Amino acid sequence: MLKRNKPDCADLIAKAKLGNSDAFADIIKQYYGLVMHYLLGMGVKHSDAEDVAQEAFITLFRKIDQVTNPATFTAWLLRISRNLFIDKIRKEKKIDVSGNQFELELLTSNLTPESEVVSNSEVSDIFAGLKSRERVILELRVFQNMSFAEIGEVQGMTEGNVRLVFHRLISKLRDRLAKEFGRL
Repeated sequence: MLKRNKPDCADLIAKAKLGNSDAFADIIKQYYGLVMHYLLGMGVKHSDAEDVAQEAFITLFRKIDQVTNPATFTAWLLRISRNLFIDKIRKEKKIDVSGNQFELELLTSNLTPESEVVSNSEVSDIFAGLKSRERVILELRVFQNMSFAEIGEVQGMTEGNVRLVFHRLISKLRDRLAKEFGRL
């Protein structure tokens, strides 16, 4: 598999802190797709995801000096995106989101066009009934290779809670696959 040579995140952040606009543009190019994928994975409509992603990068531009550890940059950026989406929902819907866990599936009743396409496939049948939080944790752990600690930081959960949700989710998916396709 051929790997693309991506500029080092720490180097880009250091240059962006010094005001290098090319480095900041490279950060956007490198992370925009991840932010969009994360938001769409939470069930955010595409147009809303674009708005939130734009706001996330504006916030990053304003707060780039607060990035002290490049190793946690991705989690920090995704947490900003999540919080901006929650703020957007609060402003638009005036919904009280105080409580234990903010469940995005309660707020996103309409599927995005991307979700509608996926919902027609056999694969989505296996994932039917997963909570938004479970889908996001699965996405970040399996497809984005984030650690449980990073996922916890993004989701506002403890590392132990993320591990517990992930392992229960894997068991749930294993059971569904066994029912659908026979014993694995």
